[in-house]
This record gives sequence, C-alpha cells and structure tokens, in this order.
Amino acid sequence: MATNYWQSTHCLNWILEKEVVESSNRKDKQYISPDDVKRLRIHYTNLIQQLGVGLKIRQRAIATAIVYFKRFYIKNSFVDCEPRLISTTSLYLAAKAEECTTQAKKYVLKMREIDSTFPYDMHHILECEFYVLEELDFCLIVYHPYQSLSTYLSDLGLDAGHLDQVWSIVNDSYRSDVSLMYAPHVIGLACIFVAGIMIGNKEIRTWFAEMNIDLKAIWEVSRDILDAIDCWNETSPQMINTIRMKLNIHHRGVLPS
Repeated sequence: MATNYWQSTHCLNWILEKEVVESSNRKDKQYISPDDVKRLRIHYTNLIQQLGVGLKIRQRAIATAIVYFKRFYIKNSFVDCEPRLISTTSLYLAAKAEECTTQAKKYVLKMREIDSTFPYDMHHILECEFYVLEELDFCLIVYHPYQSLSTYLSDLGLDAGHLDQVWSIVNDSYRSDVSLMYAPHVIGLACIFVAGIMIGNKEIRTWFAEMNIDLKAIWEVSRDILDAIDCWNETSPQMINTIRMKLNIHHRGVLPS
C-alpha cells in the first residue's frame, strides 16, 4: 500500500478527466439519456449504501464499494453487466479490502430482503469478484475525504449540529462522480463549502477566504455534489423502473461473454 495518497494507484491511475467520466456508459446512452444514466448511478449507489448498512459494514468500506462500482462502469455498461450483481460484488470486495469481511451468502440473503427478484447466489458473487478485480486493474486502495476532513473540522471548531451537516454531505458526495475526478482533500473541502452555504455559516466563508487553495476546484466539486442531490430528489421509484425497463438490465446475462 502506498504510504500516502500522492504515491498511490488512486492518485496515479484513477483520477480521471471529466471528459472520460462523461463519455462512460456509451452503450447505455444508445437507449437512455445521460441524465437517466446519472439517475441509475445514484440508484445503485443508494443500493450499495442500503446493503452495507443492512450488513453492518463500516461506512468507509461502503464508500470504497461505491468507488469500485463507479470505476467499473467507466469501462462497462449497465446493459452488458448486471448492476445489482456488480453492486453486491463491489461491496463484498471492498469489505475484504477494508478488513471487515462478511460471508458472501449473507450478501445474497440481505439482497433478497431488499429485492426479492435478485436471482444470484454466492457462486455468482465469487465468480464476478475476479472480473471486477480485472476491470479495476487490481487497484483496491481508495482514499476518502474522511481523514483530511477531521483535520479541517478541528481547525474550524464547528458545533455538533454543523459537524453532522458536513458529514452528511460527505456521504451524499458519493452519489456524484467527484471521487473519480478529484483528490479526497478537495472533496472534503467542497463538502465544508456546501455545508457553509446550506447553514449560512459566515465563519466557514471567512475561513475559505483566508486559505491558499484552488477555489475553482472547490466550486466545481460543490456544484457536482449539489447537482447529484437535486437529481436524486427529483427522481421517483417509478422513473427508475422505467429506465431499467428501457435497458432491460434485469433480464440479461451476468457478465459479457
């Protein structure tokens, strides 16, 4: 494992240009709009979160799984690779990487509680694990905003209510694609910036004004996070079902042949 983010495969291999991220899921976009692709990404991000909480997996491992899922679909499409299986496998793999392993069969049982139509068993997850590993180029180390954020929040001295708001926004940030494009500390700063807007805290704005940082990047990340939140708030379960029907993704093969 790299001793710091700047030497890691996360930094060197998996910080992508915005154009690369926006050009992903090309095959899916033959059937649905880019906005619908975004809605599906958020939907399966929420599924990973729900599954992880149900299995009592640490939030860091859940966040890692979401990043794996997003990286996987940079190279693949929903129509070819069933996203429920990739979601479940990403969480299984992330839990192992973050040293909070749970048996594969428990993932299957919990997924069937969440979605009674989930057709896969533990053997599918174990088979899929190797395919996901290959698509990730075996780069399993993921850095998150949590560590740097603790340092920033200590410096700010926010009260408990404001701290909860910031941590909530950090978790919301994984609904967007910022983890594919920006360093974790930039995402952490953007979450503080968004919290400052939401709660109207002038001290946060003053704190940013005194820092020697790239405010353009902070603003871009903040905008992407807020866009993802708005997108999901405007998305109904009926919309998700309609999008999935257009892709017919729950009736295709497990993995591309």
